[in-house]
Amino acid sequence: MKTFLGYRRENGTVGVRNWVAVISVMDNCNPVTRTISDAVEGTIPVTTLFVRGQFGADLDFAYESLAGLGRNPNIASVLLVGLEESSTEEVASRIRATGKTVEAVHLQPNGTITCIAEGTRKAMRLAIAASRLRREPCPVSGLVLGVECGGSDTTSGLSCNPTIGRMADKVIAEGGTVIISETSEFIGAEHLFAARAIDETVRSAFVKAVRDMEQGAIARGVDMRDSQPSPDNKKGGLTTVEEKALGAMAKAGSSPLVGVLRYGEAPVRKGLHFMDAPAAAVENLTAMAAGGCQLTFFGTGVGNPIGNMVAPTVKVCGNVHTLHTMRDNIDFDASGVLEQAMKISDIGDRLYEYAVDVASGTRLASEVLDVRETAVSRFERSL
Repeated sequence: MKTFLGYRRENGTVGVRNWVAVISVMDNCNPVTRTISDAVEGTIPVTTLFVRGQFGADLDFAYESLAGLGRNPNIASVLLVGLEESSTEEVASRIRATGKTVEAVHLQPNGTITCIAEGTRKAMRLAIAASRLRREPCPVSGLVLGVECGGSDTTSGLSCNPTIGRMADKVIAEGGTVIISETSEFIGAEHLFAARAIDETVRSAFVKAVRDMEQGAIARGVDMRDSQPSPDNKKGGLTTVEEKALGAMAKAGSSPLVGVLRYGEAPVRKGLHFMDAPAAAVENLTAMAAGGCQLTFFGTGVGNPIGNMVAPTVKVCGNVHTLHTMRDNIDFDASGVLEQAMKISDIGDRLYEYAVDVASGTRLASEVLDVRETAVSRFERSL
């Protein structure tokens, strides 16, 4: 049985990192969140936009997504930075079920200076407690990995994406879980992916998600074929939505599709899942982190450097030009497929071994350079 060195959590999940998350409950808390995190080593700032003024299902969605980031196995404990107690408790109550310690500070009536001082002391104590935890051998079956692509080109569907797919199949074969997302990027080839569903319920849910996305765009006067492929995709040689979809699907390997998830929803069974979420990198990476992904593998052709704050993001590239021009941002070289006639299976097996190394603590470019961002999607206007 393949193992990695991880942090076992109270609820049975396993973290590949051991951070204290300082989380903004709403956008007006972000400056304090960043200041506290900057002052305390071992913490990460998880900021957000909106929340204040959101309502109904969209407000609940925002609270649930922020809580999902706090529930992520990579988080040892949480400090919430809120405006006032009631909205903070909406997030805190959704995290406590994991058994994690959740502390809070509030801007009302304290103001920023007092809030920063109190929050820094609380974050310091949480970071010291987290530092007492030790990595231990954990089975690969405990991994939940996200697979994503961005800045795609002709090399993506031929090299880095199928390399990620090979790794995904190996993780699933070990009893692990993989989530693929970016709903709009299945348009034109959704029937092929739907054929992999384990039953009609899963198949119908997947097809509905893709068609709802397309119909929603049409209702707003947008033809997906006008915006997809994107300008950088076209510059890289992609010509149609179908061509882009086939390349994007390669990240999912060949395993059966066992479930369809809402934005930020955590899977309850092992295997390959689809998450209904926007294709934009920061939003999608946030969704998968909120759904419990400890790592995300991000294939890129012409280049996209962004990573996620909570789930470290492995950048995989098979374009030799991008590997040179963006060499400071790429973690794994898959160019051997096109440049040296290497087998996808061989490079995919190497990526699998690298995944175990990263899960055991090897750091990534986006972590070291702090090229990371968080953005919870919004689906309704605020009041």
